[in-house]
Amino acid sequence: MPAKVLIVDDEPYMLRIIEMSLRKGGHQLIVGRNGREAVDLARRERPRVIVMDVLMPEMDGLQALRELRTAPDTAETPVIMLTARGQVITRQEAAASGANLFLTKPFSPTQLLAEVDRLVATSAESGAALAGAHTS
Repeated sequence: MPAKVLIVDDEPYMLRIIEMSLRKGGHQLIVGRNGREAVDLARRERPRVIVMDVLMPEMDGLQALRELRTAPDTAETPVIMLTARGQVITRQEAAASGANLFLTKPFSPTQLLAEVDRLVATSAESGAALAGAHTS
């Protein structure tokens, strides 16, 4: 069964690049265009991984990430943050906000797919471990 991945970016060109990269991995994609949509879609769709831009209108990616981390149903969802700004402060903010990975644009589509696949596998293993813990 394909993993559900939420991708969030306000730039149509970047969305297309991310979509093309992740479709090669056979993932089921959900698309959002700002941080507010990211939070709403993540809570409703329960993706296995979220790939989200930092700089977006309405609510930026870091604020959305902090909101996702405070909700029980999205607190453990792996998140990859993307940004054109590679400043150290942004990386530190992303890490402090709970990002699992931080990639600077332009990024390698192959690396993005590999990282999403890795996080999908990791989240599947944690889910299986939790399910096993509940049945014992």
